[in-house]
Amino acid sequence: MFNLENYSIQALNLLDGLIDDYNSKIKTIRRDSYYFNEIKKLRFNINNRFRKISDLAEIKNNQNENFFQIIVFNTDYLELIMSELKTLNLEIKIQGQFLIVNKPDLSFNQLMSIVDELEKSENKFISKCTKAKLEPILRAKNAVENNFIDHVISKQVSHNCQKIFEQKEEEIKKLTLRKIKQILGKEFFDKYINEKV
Repeated sequence: MFNLENYSIQALNLLDGLIDDYNSKIKTIRRDSYYFNEIKKLRFNINNRFRKISDLAEIKNNQNENFFQIIVFNTDYLELIMSELKTLNLEIKIQGQFLIVNKPDLSFNQLMSIVDELEKSENKFISKCTKAKLEPILRAKNAVENNFIDHVISKQVSHNCQKIFEQKEEEIKKLTLRKIKQILGKEFFDKYINEKV
């Protein structure tokens, strides 16, 4: 790599922490996020008050299963919940107070809405990385003003922090692209790449 002074080490540590946070964040974004989020958006008019589905039921999403499981708290609301789920064109089976909702295959446009969410996350984290890069640079400038370090070291800090930022930005972009490929699958990923060019 290159010779780092304490200010650059701070930038490296901050950026490594942000990369770890980003990695954790993108692990939660999956193909089945689309319909899971659509189900969570459902609202019901009960006694002239709007209720979220989470007020009436618990939604379970095991990523290894090909269905969502909705546990309805009060069976009086089964039909109401089912009628709303049918507006999403979902296949539903009733098993007592459980609704088993099959996870349908997603279209390219539906998958792209997940990719958009991922790209927004990427931009947000790159923005956080920019702020993290600036923190040690500003500390070094203050140190120059207070005669703790000289201008040469401050310039080196700025150069090192920029290099570290560029490496971490590239790492975030690679993580994002790998996740997009996982979400879209080979066929749709090729289409995505062609459309992006």
